Amino acid sequence: MSLTSLIRKGGLAKSVTMTPATTATQTTDQKTTVAPVATVAVAMPYTPPPEFSLNDEEKIRAWFAYIEETDQTTVKEMLDMCRDNLDTRRQFLKWSNELLDTDSIIQQVTCNDCRHFKRINYSHLGHCEKGEPEAIAGLWGTDRRSCDQYQTGEKSKSNNDD
Repeated sequence: MSLTSLIRKGGLAKSVTMTPATTATQTTDQKTTVAPVATVAVAMPYTPPPEFSLNDEEKIRAWFAYIEETDQTTVKEMLDMCRDNLDTRRQFLKWSNELLDTDSIIQQVTCNDCRHFKRINYSHLGHCEKGEPEAIAGLWGTDRRSCDQYQTGEKSKSNNDD
């Protein structure tokens, strides 16, 4: 069947990639056949990426939360890219899995929310009554960190004094 008849019958309706055969640049006395100089491209039908699972989406959303990306338009655009592009999805899942492999995502808290945080007379600064490691000036109450001593609940009266 000729190329023209395939086009007329709609046989080439799907996208096809091809590379034209080129002649060799080396001159010889022998007649050249197409086989040794042609490059053949085989068209593969488009297969959509596997379904974007809810579990994968939750992992990627957790990663966005961890990096503190709060712009919902950006998050939505990136999730849409993950649905449509398998390479993009794999990269975001790689980042989220690296994050989940560390214990840093297990408990990211702020000292302000902890009952053991005692403020000093400087805005946002304080100390941990349980002796968590801190800088010379103290702990910044709004910084996120992983803490084994963290406890929610009502603070003691001495913690509420500013």
